[in-house]
Amino acid sequence: MPDESRPPDKQQPLELIPDFSYESRHEFVTKLAYKLWEQRGRPLGSPDVDWFAAEQAVYASLIASGMITPSPNDPQNMREKIYG
Repeated sequence: MPDESRPPDKQQPLELIPDFSYESRHEFVTKLAYKLWEQRGRPLGSPDVDWFAAEQAVYASLIASGMITPSPNDPQNMREKIYG
């Protein structure tokens, strides 16, 4: 478990574990997006930036693990492949 007393930019990055269910993937994207938002200094009005970055990280992890194959229509099919 990360040391919560350290500033967010000093915490270890979340390890992407590709073997998880739809619900776990959504929860993981949520947590990762929050961590990314914290690392950017918690700016107001830009949640999509962190959510999309988190989805891209999970998608890349799933491809690297061989759990999914890249689509020629990426990123249009990215969400379908992540949560699919």
